[in-house]
Amino acid sequence: MKKIFAYALAMAIAAPLSAQNTFTNELMTNTSDIIGTSRYVSMGGAMGALGAEISALNNNPASIALFRKSDVSMTMGAQIQGATPANGDPRARYTFDQAGFVAAFKNEIGFVNVALNLQKKANYGNSFFTGSNSLNGFSQAAHLAALYGEFNPPTASLPTQAYNAYLYDIENVAFRSSGFNFNRNTKGNLYGLDLNISGNLHDRIFLGATFGIDFLKYKTSQRYVEYRDDSYGRIQDYDIVSNQNVSGTGFNFKLGAIVRPIEDNPLRFGFAIETPTFYRLSQKDSFYSIGSKWMSYHDKDTGQNRYEYITTPGEYWLYDSTDDNYLEFNVYSPWKFRAAIGSTYETFIAWDVEYEYSLNNRTRMGYPDGRNEYGQSTSMDTDKAINDVTQAMLRGVHNVRVGLEVKPIDNLALRAGYNFYSSPMKSGAFFDQSVYSYAMEFTLGTDYINLSAANIFTFGVGYRGKRFYADLAYKYRSQTGDFYPFEDSYQANGASEAQFQRPDGGVVTGTLQPTKLNLDRHNITFTVGYRF
Repeated sequence: MKKIFAYALAMAIAAPLSAQNTFTNELMTNTSDIIGTSRYVSMGGAMGALGAEISALNNNPASIALFRKSDVSMTMGAQIQGATPANGDPRARYTFDQAGFVAAFKNEIGFVNVALNLQKKANYGNSFFTGSNSLNGFSQAAHLAALYGEFNPPTASLPTQAYNAYLYDIENVAFRSSGFNFNRNTKGNLYGLDLNISGNLHDRIFLGATFGIDFLKYKTSQRYVEYRDDSYGRIQDYDIVSNQNVSGTGFNFKLGAIVRPIEDNPLRFGFAIETPTFYRLSQKDSFYSIGSKWMSYHDKDTGQNRYEYITTPGEYWLYDSTDDNYLEFNVYSPWKFRAAIGSTYETFIAWDVEYEYSLNNRTRMGYPDGRNEYGQSTSMDTDKAINDVTQAMLRGVHNVRVGLEVKPIDNLALRAGYNFYSSPMKSGAFFDQSVYSYAMEFTLGTDYINLSAANIFTFGVGYRGKRFYADLAYKYRSQTGDFYPFEDSYQANGASEAQFQRPDGGVVTGTLQPTKLNLDRHNITFTVGYRF
């Protein structure tokens, strides 16, 4: 038995680690939030037709063309998550959201303006804990055993790793899972550095172009624990711990226009298109372990396979250096199309309504030229299997933004905004680990989250002096997610998995019910700026 365990450990140390799939790629590149200057946030990000706000270049590059003075600004604040964090992690986190400047140059026909802006596009800071005491016999171990038995060798690496760790015996074990616990802590940010040039033609037509470089840094640590009920009482069967670090850069391009069709009317229309962001990313420095209080082994005396509870947990672990554990991959985020309408009433009221359509189901994944440590070619521009799953599980996202600003007195502005983002997942979306994808060889997790639509409510106040200005904004983002610790179809419907039984002895049927996640968060931001 020791020889078998040593061989299994050696196999584990040779295996690379990663967890790239449709759901993690969507999470990392999802920018369904409003982040930027406090004025931009408090108006719900709806300034693609109004313009003259540096953060609005994220939606419409032509917005910079409406500046008539040079401007410099900086924004910071705090994010507070709605759900109780796991493991004593902080609920509130400091955020640095924006810093940039606009240089305005007047000429005979209008203005030519240049802007450089560093702005956060996504905040990955989050910690949550979830679990269930009513799995009705469904088990992650049974799911892994089913994958191992159905696809031998499995397309995903986790079934093999778990089998080598004696986590299950696919021939004789009746899994009776009574519940699970799961916690995850994520850190990091997605920042965009945007260089913009725009032009103002007689205050009637405004054109702009933005070249952006994105900087992504995503780090996650998670632990899955599964329990069972038997003569020992409710005990911890096993736990799986993993860490992941992803970082890299991307670039994109935006074109935009704002048109004021009637000379004596402030009504204006905005249009913009954003190319995919072409990300070059790498995953490295991951830790993975399985600690189990059960062990399967072959009893030489009886000639039978046994699966017994042991007093001291066994541990199957792996920690690789960067050289041994490294994967490079490409992600191409969706195309985005935007249209807006806005106007002002003297200097008292400004409003803006926008619509955006994002082709999330067209997100693509591939690999740069090169070979991995085993000499296998990774020169695939696209991973067809993962991309097919993405198209099957995700859908286009609709985003509606509304913003309003009222100035009761010259130097004071009151603002409010609303955003609606439709769900990026199709009904019944799941993490399919049976596909023959290069990425599946690196996957060491089975969990996934189906996100609901997001609703964002914003409020703010601003002060404008002759040159100096200051803005304060509050944002409430409301969203839920259905968390699945694993996908259930192979257990419930596969004939070869009939040995996986409920605690009462019956065969597992039905569907695995998700646990609901509270993904609400609150943000407070403060901007200071100077115009000259």
